[in-house]
Amino acid sequence: MNINSILKNFEDKTSAIITQYADEILSLRTGRPTAALVENIKVECYNSQSPLKHLASITIVLPNIIIIEPWDAAITSNIGKALASSALGINPTIEGKQIKLFLPPLTKERKDTLIKLLNNEKEEARIKLRKTREDVVTEIKTAFDNKEISEDEKFRLLEEIQRIVDKTNKFLDEKTEIKEKEILES
Repeated sequence: MNINSILKNFEDKTSAIITQYADEILSLRTGRPTAALVENIKVECYNSQSPLKHLASITIVLPNIIIIEPWDAAITSNIGKALASSALGINPTIEGKQIKLFLPPLTKERKDTLIKLLNNEKEEARIKLRKTREDVVTEIKTAFDNKEISEDEKFRLLEEIQRIVDKTNKFLDEKTEIKEKEILES
């Protein structure tokens, strides 16, 4: 059993959890329009589901407009339907080949809902992290029981795993705090 491979594998899994969390919270709407709000919305077209970013160009017009121009005008209504049924809670305006999203200011209730969603995403990431840690701790204990690693190596590995978990939790807290501040200030 290679100690470094156990740590590397665990670090890769925690990095994936962090990346997934960061991607998820990008899609939460603040007062500022960004392409990330809509680019991953699935659109039914050509007998499959495709992310919007593969079907159209997305332009931001400050202070609060997102303009979407499909590369194929035939799918404009499909994109409009997907946007209307998305979690954004905004009805798109279709003008010819263009689809416009006017982002209204967030209400207090909507901000509260977004913060709850944000905290739910963070908790899901933490649950995945705990599960990953449990798996690697079991792997380490099994290796020790099978006399593949010494007791010193076991404790060193467990300390290193806990250090990575603490670092990941700190990152999740910081990202959540930044996003929460963005939502409240919008």
